[in-house]
Amino acid sequence: MIYIISMIVVLSILVFVHELGHFLAAKMFGVRVERFSIGFPPRLFGVQYGETDYCISATPLGGYVKLSGMVDESMDAEQLNKAPEPYEFRAKPVYQQVVIITAGVIMNFILAVGILGGMVFMNGEPYNPSTTIGYVAEGGIADSIGVQVYDKILTINGQTPENWQQVERLFFENIGKNTTFTIERNGEQKEFVLNWDNMTMNDFERFGIFEYLPAMVGDVSEGYPAAEAGLQKGDRIIAVNDSVIQSWIEMTGIVVKHPDQPLNFTYLRNGDTLQTSITPTGVAAKMQDGTETNVGRIGITRFTETREVGFAAAMVRGFNQCISIGQLNLRGFGRILSGKDSAKESLAGPLAIAQMAGDIADRNIWDLLPFMAYLSVVLAFINILPIPALDGGHLIIILIEGIRRKPLPLKAKIMVQQVGMAILLTFIVFVFYNDIARWIAS
Repeated sequence: MIYIISMIVVLSILVFVHELGHFLAAKMFGVRVERFSIGFPPRLFGVQYGETDYCISATPLGGYVKLSGMVDESMDAEQLNKAPEPYEFRAKPVYQQVVIITAGVIMNFILAVGILGGMVFMNGEPYNPSTTIGYVAEGGIADSIGVQVYDKILTINGQTPENWQQVERLFFENIGKNTTFTIERNGEQKEFVLNWDNMTMNDFERFGIFEYLPAMVGDVSEGYPAAEAGLQKGDRIIAVNDSVIQSWIEMTGIVVKHPDQPLNFTYLRNGDTLQTSITPTGVAAKMQDGTETNVGRIGITRFTETREVGFAAAMVRGFNQCISIGQLNLRGFGRILSGKDSAKESLAGPLAIAQMAGDIADRNIWDLLPFMAYLSVVLAFINILPIPALDGGHLIIILIEGIRRKPLPLKAKIMVQQVGMAILLTFIVFVFYNDIARWIAS
């Protein structure tokens, strides 16, 4: 149930914000709004207030704002056979129509910037001044080309990262491009070349390098083995059984492999060396290949150094993150169109979104915020695509009519909307089928 509820809540908020953008822009320019609906027909319930029907509809996969004097998904064109009224969309100048149509996308982008920037402002941002690699995943892409633990990253495509956050950003921004990076090892420099032209997002996740961080305890969750054993925030773990621990990732690698098995922890606290026995709790976890396995958890988070960020700078951080998300989706869409990536493997539908939202909410409800921000940018990106029935399709028609200085024939507009709805319905069926096939396979 948490999966369905999480998806409906997240999508409803995103749809509401999107449609609110259209609604406010229409009101600003004096366009009559006949209906503001969350969900697609049939209408379930609502209230008529003034000239607008505010309602909830049965299909919770979107929403719409019906504007007087506009051919939209409803195909209601009866009023268009009459002379335009001043309150109708078609009576407004081109620039106002453009603002109204793009306002939903703009609101989604603003929401994402506000969420991501607000989180940075409230919590600060993680900061690791080192660019040294603390762990290389065995069998990962980095491991296969010879990257090693304690390699220090000097440059990525000619740019010099000053901290680990910049390392992650530069690698992330270069997905889909050939990437050259230079490291320092034992006083010598070595260059690596990644052919990322055919790399997908999943490949990026399997790149397999992690920052160097000491195994220092951050938060300790009550009721978990670490708390019961007496671990405290600030303790630095230096050994587990006979293994010397240099980094956080080394420690967690041992813990997850030993569910329900006692482990001897050696740690430092205020200069003293202490020991304790901790038995990780076994929990089910889904692996990258879709299988489930039992892994160990002791209930601690790593200590992360953060630095405060002012409000304006935090909003800039949020804006830049949203731009990166948009660029990533644009490249991904281009790769699907060019045949480099499979649409079947790359596209996720409502069921996959429900799975992700439920997993995130089950772990930490607040983690839904960055997930919502990501989806908000994706929703904005999809809506601005020049596909009939989407905002981008309406925008193209407005621009064509502006260039022609006269409206397109009514039959042409209706036909375009019908084609657009057919495309959208086909896409919805495809992603639903895709989600179901993935679920059955897993």
